[in-house]
Amino acid sequence: MNELLELEFKGRRTEYAANPLQYPFQRGDLAIVTTDRGQDLGKVSYVGIRTGDNPGEKIGLMVLRKAKNVDVEKLNVNRDREAEAKRLARDEIIRHELDMKLVDVELQWDGRKMTFYFTAEGRVDFRDLVRELATKFRTRIDLRQIGARDETKKISGYGVCGRPLCCATFLTEFKPITTQMPRDQFLPLNPSKLSGVCGRLKCCLRYELDIYRDFQRECPKIGHSIKDDDKGMGEVDKLDVVREQIQVRYGNGATDRYSKEQFVEMTTWRPQMPKNECICTCGKKAPPAESQLPMKAAEPMQQSGDDISRGNRITLRGEGGFRVDFEDDDDESVDISTDVSVSMDPTSKRKKRRKKKRSGDSSAQVASGDAPQVATLQQVRPTPQQQPRPQQSRPQQQAQPPQRQLPQPTEEASSDSLQQPRKKRRRGGRRKHGGGGEGNAQGSGASGDDGGED
Repeated sequence: MNELLELEFKGRRTEYAANPLQYPFQRGDLAIVTTDRGQDLGKVSYVGIRTGDNPGEKIGLMVLRKAKNVDVEKLNVNRDREAEAKRLARDEIIRHELDMKLVDVELQWDGRKMTFYFTAEGRVDFRDLVRELATKFRTRIDLRQIGARDETKKISGYGVCGRPLCCATFLTEFKPITTQMPRDQFLPLNPSKLSGVCGRLKCCLRYELDIYRDFQRECPKIGHSIKDDDKGMGEVDKLDVVREQIQVRYGNGATDRYSKEQFVEMTTWRPQMPKNECICTCGKKAPPAESQLPMKAAEPMQQSGDDISRGNRITLRGEGGFRVDFEDDDDESVDISTDVSVSMDPTSKRKKRRKKKRSGDSSAQVASGDAPQVATLQQVRPTPQQQPRPQQSRPQQQAQPPQRQLPQPTEEASSDSLQQPRKKRRRGGRRKHGGGGEGNAQGSGASGDDGGED
């Protein structure tokens, strides 16, 4: 139910307290809690745990009961004692000539501990001061050094916006503020405008930081070059996060504003694009007038689904022309003759491997012109009539006389031919082609004479 409560003490000091007895507290109620050195009185600022807070496993405070009217009167008496202790402590600081500034004094509700908060640029030896204060107030003295932000939080005040300071109203902790945050929000690095009452960077610089960074992540960086066909070279001049627009400035001084969607559609920009790469427009211009439109060729008439499937078989002839066969039996085939002959032999280098795999049947068919080559839109398996069997092509190849028959070389010629490649496998220098040619000629001649004698 109310297992944990956030309590606020003097100077907006907040701590979490456990509520083991499950007292029904509401925001603004006063509660008496136990501390490490006695009891204290605080006001309930939040019931439960705030989003993002982590109170930890060990909680030092525990709720004893609700505060009564007598407890509130005792608290008011303690406030009067705190004012007197602050005046006396300042006199002692001046007398001991200590380089420190007293900020606030807080007296525990039961009067067992008095805490003095001060600021200093360095370390301060205040042992003599602690002895003097303990002798006068007869209680435990605790001197605690704080920073500039904590000092402003305890004193409170108004900012340049005219409202009470954020740290004195609703901020529960101080998050780090860096100089990169105003750069991401396109703010001038002017210390007088970026600094708050405490002299540090304003806490409000962090409020809209995520919105600016998310928008910049989806847009090009400022200074990114852009190339347009009509307006020339330009660059991204400004990113308007409030209107979600991108301003582009060209070399002639003209400026254009585009939304994030328009800029992505009309240019080649993409996320994570390097800044040294130029952005180009896609060339999308306004549609020209009808008189300026170029003449286009007449588009073919749209055919129905039945007509589209027709004519899916085309036969190319080697002597020239082609033949179209329709699927419908009612339509007759169409023969078209041309003066250009079709060569079915492959000429490109990519088809050399296919040429090696082809048998001698295809070359014989093209040379004779009896069997036409067939190219279909569908993969049709050739019939035995169109492509002869390999058993029938072998005798045709054997029947053809060889173009050149070399006689059998003799043993001397064969030995010379075996030794000849070894002489050519020399590295460096020029190869002697003349000697090799003469050796080949002699060897072939000798073999020819021997063959004639036989």
